[in-house]
Amino acid sequence: MDSSLHKDYHDEEYDTNLLAEHYFSETSVIAEDTQHFIIRMLYKIFSSGEVTGKTLLDITKGPAIHPLLPACESFQEIIVAESNESAKRDLEKWLNKEPDVFDWSHISKFLCELEGKSATWQEKEDQLRKAIKRILICDFTKENPLHPVILPPVDCLLSCTYLEVVSKDLDAYRSNLKKVSSLIKVGGHLVLFLFISMSYYMVGEHKFYYLSCDEEFVRKALTDTGFVIKSVDIQPGKKNTHLMDYEHVGIFWAQKERKI
Repeated sequence: MDSSLHKDYHDEEYDTNLLAEHYFSETSVIAEDTQHFIIRMLYKIFSSGEVTGKTLLDITKGPAIHPLLPACESFQEIIVAESNESAKRDLEKWLNKEPDVFDWSHISKFLCELEGKSATWQEKEDQLRKAIKRILICDFTKENPLHPVILPPVDCLLSCTYLEVVSKDLDAYRSNLKKVSSLIKVGGHLVLFLFISMSYYMVGEHKFYYLSCDEEFVRKALTDTGFVIKSVDIQPGKKNTHLMDYEHVGIFWAQKERKI
């Protein structure tokens, strides 16, 4: 199928409840890649003590709170930026502990087991709720994606499978990565999670666009944008699912060395 015919992340038919059910539920066929791998790798990064500071900015596809769980002890405040209105509403409902929201407890419990601390999964989620101070709308068609809000450069930006759904081609990805860099202070960190060599993902019966890029491209895009790569962790993905056509999953940790 021609990728130009795929739906976009901003499409009005985007169903965040189905997204969560397909990719983040305890019974998801790709739980290892969309939950366990990302939690293990992010825990490794944020428990290193190298990625800390006042503010973490999160720009992630969908109402996913689990990438923030390993980070919430390392920053005084977390700001979430989201471009999908349905995902933003779901995040707000989770923050307010409203009924009928997605249950993330199986992932919170997994992290608590990794940490080996006495804290319960409920305490871990409440810690994250306290850390999240704002939810902003972002729009990467603008030079400042957070317009009209102007944030001081942040200590860390975490982004999971977002640039790949808002970038129409590799040039647009490079341009959007520069916008991401502009939001980070020199010496600050960027942590990216993405699916490698993937062209679509399913939400219900709808096929959504995803920019296919490989490890070599992401590495070069990061260094060309003024980042020094600290680590890259790649693992083969599961291929026995109709949900996505990815080959690998990867976590890229980079530090901003200079402005460009």
